[in-house]
Amino acid sequence: MQSSLSLQSSSPISTRSSHTFDFPSVSAKPLNLNVNLRFCGLRKEALSFSVNSRRVQLPCRRVPSSISAALSTNGSSPKTFDYDLLIIGAGVGGHGAALHAVEKGLKTAIIEGDVMGGTCVNRGCVPSKALLAVSGRMRELQNEQHLKSFGIQVGAANYDRQGVADHASNLASKIRGNLTNSLKALGVDILTGFGTILGPQKVQFGKDNIVTAKDIIIATGSVPFVPRGIEVDGKTVITSDHALKLESVPDWIAIVGSGYIGLEFSDVYTALGSEVTFIEALDQLMPGFDPEVSKLAQRILINPRKIDYHTGVFATKITPAKDGKPVTIELTDAKTKEHKDTLEVDAALIATGRAPYTQGLGLESINVVTQRGFVPVDDRMRVIDANGKLVPNLYCIGDANGKMMLAHAASAQGISVVEQVTGRDHVLNHLSIPAACFTHPEISMVGLTEPQAREKAEKEGFPVSVAKTSFKANSKALAENEAEGIAKLIYRPDNGEILGVHIFGLHAADLIHEASNAIAMGTPIQDLKLAVHAHPTLSEVLDELYKAAKVNVQVSSPVKEPVAV
Repeated sequence: MQSSLSLQSSSPISTRSSHTFDFPSVSAKPLNLNVNLRFCGLRKEALSFSVNSRRVQLPCRRVPSSISAALSTNGSSPKTFDYDLLIIGAGVGGHGAALHAVEKGLKTAIIEGDVMGGTCVNRGCVPSKALLAVSGRMRELQNEQHLKSFGIQVGAANYDRQGVADHASNLASKIRGNLTNSLKALGVDILTGFGTILGPQKVQFGKDNIVTAKDIIIATGSVPFVPRGIEVDGKTVITSDHALKLESVPDWIAIVGSGYIGLEFSDVYTALGSEVTFIEALDQLMPGFDPEVSKLAQRILINPRKIDYHTGVFATKITPAKDGKPVTIELTDAKTKEHKDTLEVDAALIATGRAPYTQGLGLESINVVTQRGFVPVDDRMRVIDANGKLVPNLYCIGDANGKMMLAHAASAQGISVVEQVTGRDHVLNHLSIPAACFTHPEISMVGLTEPQAREKAEKEGFPVSVAKTSFKANSKALAENEAEGIAKLIYRPDNGEILGVHIFGLHAADLIHEASNAIAMGTPIQDLKLAVHAHPTLSEVLDELYKAAKVNVQVSSPVKEPVAV
C-alpha cells in the first residue's frame, strides 16, 4: 500500500544525525512517487503530512574511520565464507529470515546494534497492542449501557498509569527474550554491533570484527519521521517511541496524523480520559482506508468520542511546553500556505509515519544510492546499484526498502529471499499481505481499495463488482452486542478474482486472513462459496460476503470425492 511523504515546510529538520536526504517539492495532495513506499500497510493517502522541498536529517550509525579506510580495499568477493547467510538487523524481518534459513540448512548469523526485536517488539506492534488491550477493557467497563444489556453491573472503572506502562514494557521484554532464545536454540550466531558493508559479501560489525557471507540481507528497519519545524522534547512533544512508555496521560493531546498510528493512539488516550485533537494535512480523516469503510469508522471511532479535528492543515511549528506555558501548535492552510490557527494543548504526538534507518550501512562501497533513504530493490528484494544493475548476493527487506512498512511484510520478504538463495525462485505478492488497525472495533484490509480497483480496471479493461455484508446479520456479533461493522469485497465478476477485502468490526484483524490467503493462493470466489464455516462464528461474515458476490463463471476447481471418516 503505497504512501506519499508529506512534510510541513521548507527548511531542514533537526534530528540526531548530520546525514541529510533530499525530498522533492510536492503539493499538499498525495503524489505517485517513483519509489514504491508503503507505511505499515496503508496506502499513499494514509500518511497525513505533505512534502515541500527540504533536506531531512535521519538518525544514523556513524561509520568509523577504520571502516571508511577499508572501503576502497574491499572491492573483491572473498573465496570462502564464514556464513551462508548474514542478516543485518534483528527485527521481525531479520528474525523470520533467520528461522527460515536454519530450516533450509544455512549457517546463519544476525547482526544487531541495538536490541533484539527491532521496532516492532520494542517500540511498535507489541507494546502498542498491550496499551490497546487496556483501552479495550476500559471501554468495556466504562460502557454501562453495554454491560447492562448483559445484565452486568460494575462499579466505576479506573486504572493505574504505571501499571499500564509496566504491562507494555514487560510484554516487550518477554517477546524480546523469546525471540532471542529462539535464535540461540536454533544455532543462529548473534553478533553485537552496528553492521557496515565493506564490499561484496563482507561486513564489519563493532569496532574491528569482519565477517563474510555468501549472501547478505539488509533488515535495518525504520525510525519515527518528524517533519521540519517540530521540536520533540520526549515529554510534551513526543513520537510513538515515547508514547508507548506512557509516562503521562495528558488532559488534552494533539495527534498530528490520522493514519493507523494516530488512530490507535487516539483509542488509547481517549479510553484513559484524554481529549484528542487530530491535525490532518489532507481534506479528510483516515485518508488511507477504503472511503466507505473510513466513513463508517469515523462515525464510530471518532465522532462519539472526545475527539475534534482540523483537516487540510499542516502543523508547521510545534513548541514543547516550558516554564508553565502549554505546547503551542501553529496551523497553516495546506492549500494557501497561510497561517490559519494556533492551538495550545498539554501534549502533542507526532504520528506522521516512519523513515528508513539506512545511513551508515556502507552502501557506497558497492555503489548503491538510496532513494529518500530507502534501499532500491526489485520484486525479489535484490538490491539495485546506482547504474540500475543488481548487486550480487545482496538483498534488502522490510522498512528499509519501503515496499510495505509492516513487520509481517518484512518477515515474508525475508522468507522469500531465503527461498531464492536456496534455489527456489519466489516472488512475494504484496497485494496479498493484510494490514490492520487495532482500534475498538478493529479495521483490516488486504489488496486494493474500491477507487484503486476501479482505476486499475479502467486501464486494463476488466469489470469490477462490489459485495458487502453487515455484522448486524451475524449471530456471534449480535450475541456480543457488538454488531456495528461492515465487510466489503471488491472483485472481478468475470473470473472471480478477489481484488480487495476491507473489514471494520469485531476482531476484523483476525478475520482478514482468510481473504489474504485466498488472494495469495489465487483461490477464486466461486471456490470460496463452497467453503464451510463453523456456526455461530464471526468467520461467517466472510462466508456471507463470498456468497453475496455474483460471479459469471462456474466453479473452477473440480469437486473431490468425499472422504469417509
